[in-house]
Amino acid sequence: MKGRDGVFFMHEIVYFASPGLAESARLCLELSGVEWKNTVVDWDGYSELKASGILPYGYLPIIKTPSGVIAESNALLRYTGALAGLEPDDLHVRAKVDELVDVINGWRDHFMPTFGIEDLDEKIAARQALFVEGGSMDVALKLISSVYAESKTGWLANTASMSIADVKAFVDTFMLFSGQFDGVTKDLLDQYPLLLQFHDWMANDERVKAYFAKTDDMRWVFKPEAFNTI
Repeated sequence: MKGRDGVFFMHEIVYFASPGLAESARLCLELSGVEWKNTVVDWDGYSELKASGILPYGYLPIIKTPSGVIAESNALLRYTGALAGLEPDDLHVRAKVDELVDVINGWRDHFMPTFGIEDLDEKIAARQALFVEGGSMDVALKLISSVYAESKTGWLANTASMSIADVKAFVDTFMLFSGQFDGVTKDLLDQYPLLLQFHDWMANDERVKAYFAKTDDMRWVFKPEAFNTI
């Protein structure tokens, strides 16, 4: 497929400017070393795509591949993760990796209802309640903390190298604390020191570090020392 500038791209991700549901796949494509294009659309551009029928289920993100279009963020993650060599060959190990991906994806079930709260103070209170001791997000983040603590390799699924579970946890967890969600501030992370250790582990991986060094201020949470308080 060719862009308007005539450059050939084997893969093209289409999504909004925000990290959102596409950032894990974007990172995997960067780690893969394959040629890829990051196409950013606004709401009007999304509406045009939807009207065109190119979106399999009517939503973004999608990835255009040499074999056709793929939708759904976890499908994009697994596809691009395979391109990057982040999917284990051993079926049991791969299942354990996928298990973590699904657990992390389940956090949305706790957080998404807050978007429907119109009153700002009520929305902030509802979100902050998720992070108090015993709250659903507190439990979820402590679970990932314990998984990280038990790893002998530093990677969440105890794999020999980075997997899509690490990418998913890194992007989805720390994006929460980027300041774009009312009521969720970065200081909430202070109560999860093991997660901050995981952040340092991922953010200082040379490949990850190089990618986010080139990105905009919206992605500051993925950079080394993003949550240092000193």
